[in-house]
Amino acid sequence: MLKGMAMHKFVCVIAVVVMAVTVNAASVWAQAQRDTTPMLTTGKFGVPVNPDVVQADWAARGYSLNARPYAPGWTRDAHTHPWNLLITLVSGKMEFTITDRRFEVRPGDELFYPANAVISARNMYDGTSQMLSGRQ
Repeated sequence: MLKGMAMHKFVCVIAVVVMAVTVNAASVWAQAQRDTTPMLTTGKFGVPVNPDVVQADWAARGYSLNARPYAPGWTRDAHTHPWNLLITLVSGKMEFTITDRRFEVRPGDELFYPANAVISARNMYDGTSQMLSGRQ
């Protein structure tokens, strides 16, 4: 009887370990998918955008924070970066094309684009767009 109980406990422990490994593998796979797919989250941050709130959110995810103005008519042709990037606007409106997908970003939106993705960008606003960006 004791051998049977010990075997049952052993089988249960193995089952729990297999389940934990499966859940962890699924989580890693899901993160890898997120890290390779451009994604726009509209309204992620409240407007007016508070750069301190953005910085806290991004720092918790391992991203830096840089602020930069983009003049009316500014454009950047297709290029790549060797790191993941997050973008949000404090003011203005910008367009990003990432691997043939077009995204319009407005204040409070958050755009993620993965390392080595081909990207182009332009300021669509009549004035200066104020952009926050962070890399990981």
